[in-house]
Amino acid sequence: MKLYIWEGEGVLSDYTNGMIVALAPDLETAFAKIAEKCDWADGAYPHAPTQIVDLDNQPASEAWLVHGGG
Repeated sequence: MKLYIWEGEGVLSDYTNGMIVALAPDLETAFAKIAEKCDWADGAYPHAPTQIVDLDNQPASEAWLVHGGG
């Protein structure tokens, strides 16, 4: 399984940027899960993830943060 992360500029933006995280075996399944959970998100984020984490080969603990503002 892989963890697909979209964060930063252009991700679910309104006044500030958002974040999308999807756990899936491949990118196509990640897109399908995003559409299932949030059908209005189509086109509201870049096609390429910001980061892809291969959980089978992740050597250490990690954290991802998105700082919001108003």
